[in-house]
Amino acid sequence: MNEENIAIEPNTEKAVWWKSFITTENIVTSLTSLVIFVAIILPLFWLVLSSFQILDDMGFDTEWGLGNYYEIFQGRVIRKAFINTLIISTGTTILATFLGVLLAWINARTNCPWRDKIEPFNLIPFFLSPFVGAIAWHNLAAPKVGFLNNIARGIFGIESHIMNVDNIFGVIWVTGIFFTPLVYLFVVGSLRRMDPSLEDSARTTGASLFRTTMTVTLPLVTPAILSGAIIVFVTSAGEFGVPFKLGAPYGYDTLTTQIYSKAVGDDANHYLGAAMSMTLAAITCILIWIQRRIIAPREYTTVTGKGFRPNTIDLGRWKWAALSVNLFYVFVAVILPLICLLIVSFHPVWEGKIIPADLTLWNYKKILYFWSPESIGIATRGIINSFILAFSGATIAMVFAILISYMIHRTKGFGATVLDFLCVIPIGFPGIVLAMGVLVTYIKTPIYATLGILLVGYITRFFPYGQRNISSIMLAISEELDQSSRMAGATWLTTLRRITIPLLKPGIFAGWILLFVIFLRELSISIILYSVGTETLSVGVLYLADFEGDPLTAALAIVQTVILLGCIILFRKVAGKEALTA
Repeated sequence: MNEENIAIEPNTEKAVWWKSFITTENIVTSLTSLVIFVAIILPLFWLVLSSFQILDDMGFDTEWGLGNYYEIFQGRVIRKAFINTLIISTGTTILATFLGVLLAWINARTNCPWRDKIEPFNLIPFFLSPFVGAIAWHNLAAPKVGFLNNIARGIFGIESHIMNVDNIFGVIWVTGIFFTPLVYLFVVGSLRRMDPSLEDSARTTGASLFRTTMTVTLPLVTPAILSGAIIVFVTSAGEFGVPFKLGAPYGYDTLTTQIYSKAVGDDANHYLGAAMSMTLAAITCILIWIQRRIIAPREYTTVTGKGFRPNTIDLGRWKWAALSVNLFYVFVAVILPLICLLIVSFHPVWEGKIIPADLTLWNYKKILYFWSPESIGIATRGIINSFILAFSGATIAMVFAILISYMIHRTKGFGATVLDFLCVIPIGFPGIVLAMGVLVTYIKTPIYATLGILLVGYITRFFPYGQRNISSIMLAISEELDQSSRMAGATWLTTLRRITIPLLKPGIFAGWILLFVIFLRELSISIILYSVGTETLSVGVLYLADFEGDPLTAALAIVQTVILLGCIILFRKVAGKEALTA
């Protein structure tokens, strides 16, 4: 009997060990980790592999080699696109950094009038589509049909134009003002949490306001400024819509417009597109490495253990100049473009001036009346598809965000560290690069040419935004609440459903709405992965801009903008007015 017990005990212990391992928590978290790993690593792996495959002249067979990279650096068109990308990214970074730091300083540290009321408007371009901004500024400042140019002709009697955004400087201008909030968000928080004692010391020694700001205040927030600048550089290098509208048609191609031309169409060369994407990814990786290894570790003690509120600087009469700067930014980035789009959308044909007798709602009927035989199919499908993708994508992404945040901040260990690292990768890569990876990965699968491949691309690229929202709240929730629930006999699923998720509701709602907005305006991924029947709202705007007149394009752009602005209002009501700037 004893011998039998001795023989059975090891098997019994083994069975108990397997039973303890196969739990709902372990199964769900393991599957989630596997899905995230495959979703992120697989597209990047196939992207790298495809970049070394060279398509033959017939377009059927491939061979291994460096021919695609040779074409990038030796081909005149692509080489010029590479140089244009660097020029645009540099110019955009300078403009956005200057405006972002200036606006952050005005709102965080000065007594500028109405700054609390104006601040939400500073963030609106963060949510809107830069491509829509490019369409608006084309109708404002194009040489022939530019509204502002025609006003100048009427006032000053000139025959030429005073502004022209259809060039590389126009791309820099539009991209710069729309990416200004990225720098603003990085800098404004640091300025609000800064210890004012160093500034006070400088002022007591006789330093002027300007000298104190330049030698004390701004150097203390250098890491935030440089981090924001690098993000702007990377984001502008991966921007597609603005150079497609204002640059490519006039001879100013960028890497993103060239990737698009190589990845889409009957003569598409996905392998060359993959190699170009790798070039763009290499630039991104280098800059992200600089930000994480050189800038982020630098120690600038701006927050101490003492309780304080940074001094508000009295600008005197200059406070009205500060207000004018802020209002000017809101005017050129938000109000003027939207007014122009609205005016254009009411005309059957846009000639650069308002013609009261021609004003009509016909353009809106063609894109909103789904049942009308005269409706624009790609526009109506785009609206429906975007809502489907935004709702389902935001929901699925937030489910992953909750599970991943739980694994990172509650399970700890090596696996949590790896997951945390994986969540950083999609944020660092431009959308068009990840889209190329998703394309070459799933092009021979059943989800190709369906909304499914767009959904995969959206979630892979943007779920970390939701995960960051959840993590910020989860870090503030004590682990003892979970532990007490488990000790009382509740299962992992019950604890998650009754305790963790209710406490995370603000972050879940805010993250969901943020992703919903991003998915509604997403263009870089959509333009690579869409096919006939799966067009999105942004693709519809691009199609109308390419093949229809400006009025129809403006009407659909206004519809998209109204939806996005509604979501912005909802986002701030749910998340609170400090949701982004804290």
